[in-house]
Amino acid sequence: MDFEQRVRDSFARQTFMSTIGATLARVAEGEVEIELPFREDLLQQSGTLHAAVLAAIADSACGYAALTRMPEGSEVLSVELKVNLLEPAIGERFVARARVVRSGRTLSVCAADVFGDGKLVATMLATMIRR
Repeated sequence: MDFEQRVRDSFARQTFMSTIGATLARVAEGEVEIELPFREDLLQQSGTLHAAVLAAIADSACGYAALTRMPEGSEVLSVELKVNLLEPAIGERFVARARVVRSGRTLSVCAADVFGDGKLVATMLATMIRR
């Protein structure tokens, strides 16, 4: 099975992403995009998308980007992540674009940017481990 199909199959089993309405938009070697439409039930008290939701789509995008470079049968888990929230997350559509910075046998370092209607609202640096 090719890496794209493995990523798509794994994403389909991840119930949290479907719970928040996120979809897998693009899969390429070392790169993944996850899209999320605006939903009022995902906002925090000031009317912007909750930081936890931004972190979740960036984290999943990083994990799946790392998975594209791992051998068949691998799983991936987050080991560490840092999120910088740059702007209030306002928009009709949010996109987390992740890429592998460095892929190792066990650990991979990934970066993700999250955009709200094309405006950069958050960035993440994450370390993933292969299981």
